[in-house]
Amino acid sequence: MDLQLELLPYHYYNTLGFDAELIDYIDHVDDHGVLEKVKVLYKVGGRPPVDPRTYFRMHYLYFTRPEITSFRQLVKQLRDPKNQAWRNFIMTPAIKDVPCHSSLSNFRNTVGPELFYQILFDLIAQALKLKDFLQPTLVGIDSRPVYAGVNGYKKKRCRCENQAACSCPATLSDPDATCCVQRSKVNQNRYFIGYRKHSIVCPTSKGPLVLLSIILPNDTADIKVLLPLIEKLKQIPGLEAEYLVADLGYFFAEDQHKALVEYDITVVTELKKNTKIPEHCSPEGRPECQQGHALLWDGFDKETYTSWFVGNPDKCS
Repeated sequence: MDLQLELLPYHYYNTLGFDAELIDYIDHVDDHGVLEKVKVLYKVGGRPPVDPRTYFRMHYLYFTRPEITSFRQLVKQLRDPKNQAWRNFIMTPAIKDVPCHSSLSNFRNTVGPELFYQILFDLIAQALKLKDFLQPTLVGIDSRPVYAGVNGYKKKRCRCENQAACSCPATLSDPDATCCVQRSKVNQNRYFIGYRKHSIVCPTSKGPLVLLSIILPNDTADIKVLLPLIEKLKQIPGLEAEYLVADLGYFFAEDQHKALVEYDITVVTELKKNTKIPEHCSPEGRPECQQGHALLWDGFDKETYTSWFVGNPDKCS
């Protein structure tokens, strides 16, 4: 599973969108289609609205910058004089032209998730036409924490006179956020409040690129996210992904079978520690010949759902 680790280095999340060395597809496709798709949502007359592409690019920063947890914080960062590269990316070089957080929230609610997906899929379809850029045959899926802007204490938000005695539940200021145990990572707190962002990443000639994501409460099991993301992935026109690399958090035999039979995607995970290894395989689960030499993978037959292996001509006769 070393390949999966190479697909998701965390520093790429910090630089997507405005690092000149990491070529991002949004800078190489025509996003004028946003204007056509969103035009029907605007009323005729009144003062000129903010360019919809600015809002979409602000969302792009919001979903790719790990330290930004709210629209309010995003706008604060965009209005910081030192973040000129961010303002250039959203096409508002002047600080006074940066939209407020409330208008960004209103735009998000007006557009809705389905139209957002249509625009995203259109951009990816254009990126697929770029020569030697996207390499979607093998994609990876992983998750990372998204911290909510709340304190660590639950409070009752009812109007009862005696809140100490009432039975109303205590909630966080962000009712959708949940408290969960952090994964075992270096220099991270054990507990955090927020969500988990599950992303499908595609290799490119300039490094890994996030194609689409789902943000859910962090107590949502990974296996419940696998099939919805694969279903969205298959809706992208022209994208033909054959293999999906995932960690054991996404391992579920029925979902792997459904992904292969219904969506024609092979989900590849490492072996569980309690897996019984066949006698003709190495301790790592790799098929071997009678002399103990590792066999070479020769393809997968989708009609019989069988993987074929051949002997290594350099070591096996």
